[in-house]
Amino acid sequence: MEYRADASLYSEPIAIDAFLDDWQDPDFKSGKYAFAHGLMQLSVQQDQWNLGWLWRYDYILKFSPDMAKLYYQIENDLPLDAESMYELTLHAQHLERIGARIAYDWVPQSNWIFTAGVSALYGRHFVDGQFNAFGETNLMPRLADRVQWLNGQLNYYYDQPALKEDELGLGDFRAKEGYGYALDLTLQGEWLEKWYLKFQLEDIFSYMYWDEAPYSQYQATFDQNSRPRINLTGTVATDKSYKQKIPYKISTELLYNIHSEIQLGVSSFSNPFTSLWQMHFLWQPDSLQLGLHFEPQTKSLGVSFRHENIGMKYLTDNLNTNQAHRMEAYLFAQYQW
Repeated sequence: MEYRADASLYSEPIAIDAFLDDWQDPDFKSGKYAFAHGLMQLSVQQDQWNLGWLWRYDYILKFSPDMAKLYYQIENDLPLDAESMYELTLHAQHLERIGARIAYDWVPQSNWIFTAGVSALYGRHFVDGQFNAFGETNLMPRLADRVQWLNGQLNYYYDQPALKEDELGLGDFRAKEGYGYALDLTLQGEWLEKWYLKFQLEDIFSYMYWDEAPYSQYQATFDQNSRPRINLTGTVATDKSYKQKIPYKISTELLYNIHSEIQLGVSSFSNPFTSLWQMHFLWQPDSLQLGLHFEPQTKSLGVSFRHENIGMKYLTDNLNTNQAHRMEAYLFAQYQW
């Protein structure tokens, strides 16, 4: 029996704590990505079969630097850049689900294992949509007057409305139920006695199907020289079913034994919007393995340990969690009988 918990978070423009709250962060940086991935899994291995229960969470965002800057300026009551063009884009996916997983291990040859798994999922929450806009500012001091013109559109599906569509009096804008499936593949093994390779694909060709999923589509224009200045049109309705693609995760790991007790390695992690990689130093004098980890792109450092049936890892770019832009942690424990 094995219990596993993983969490991986990254926010490029501001600290994770501020990103998930009110964007109150004095250290704003230009950025285009943010994500949060979470997993909890309890499983039982019997010969080559693995059965388990899981919880998964994905929240991934891709936005233009202007979008991050504009939102930060508004949330912190800062003036918009004068006489500037703003290119605003945002693509968001938010998905939470639980389910059951079954997997099977093949041993194509000694020292190599190929695992294929499939999960049946029940959706608990989702948002999937895009926002696009272009605008220009002038020299006026007030926020309402500084926007010279703006053209934008928003399209998004959801299980519960984020823009108070339920207050329009047009019906119940909540998805009924969501069901889906997910596929995962893993290949791992040793090569030439000194190399260890692991390649993992999670949530590939995987989908959720939401029954009677609401969606909102808005088009808005604003022009200081027009009357009326604002023109807003839109549609709020429900579909019979919305097919949502689950964001994939790709992980790789390559280790080299330079000594009977020491390993050096690299690994990578990718989702649909971004990729990160790490360097590893592992020392295992006996049954205890200790590790040091470094992620160059985010300047994050991490430590890990593993001892027989328990292990954990923690990586961050700042020990003050309120200021960290990057955090990664995992914990596993297993019991054999």
